[in-house]
Amino acid sequence: MQVHELVAQFAMAGESADSLSAAREQLEALRGDLGAIEQALSYVSGTGGNARQVFYRSPSITLLKVCFPAGRRTPPHDHGAWAAILLLSGEEKNTLYRNENDTLRRASEVTLTRGSILPMRADTAHVAECIGNVPAIGLHVYGGDILDLPRRMWHPETLQAHPLDWTLYEQFAQAASKAASAPLT
Repeated sequence: MQVHELVAQFAMAGESADSLSAAREQLEALRGDLGAIEQALSYVSGTGGNARQVFYRSPSITLLKVCFPAGRRTPPHDHGAWAAILLLSGEEKNTLYRNENDTLRRASEVTLTRGSILPMRADTAHVAECIGNVPAIGLHVYGGDILDLPRRMWHPETLQAHPLDWTLYEQFAQAASKAASAPLT
């Protein structure tokens, strides 16, 4: 598998009428060959924030390789679009929230293992957390250009909503990683 093949598959999915379902179908098809995806994306470190994780972006789709180190927890955040994750390695716990007028309501919790897929609607906010002793590495697919879309994040203790700001995000992520768990609402 080559990166351009991944890009072509998801670019087509991004143009379909139900792009989240089309992207999920592509992820389902890929989950049987995780080693090939890992090899194709080995040149992407997956660290350093979204701008360094992106290996393809367009107005309709963004593809990232994301690597969460052991113990890392994100603050609650949204993506400004639908999202789907295929976990390539490690374990990742996701706490999902419904966003009701910038007020988060905890909806569910999902733990991903190698080969798991998590689709999220555009109105979903979540906290992602690497559990275990190895990094959680995933192929992330978004229904738009996430480097350009308006996004939100919430303070991990107060749950006050903020526009996404990467400097503030890192401060929130450090606080979230020190907390005992994802915020309860």
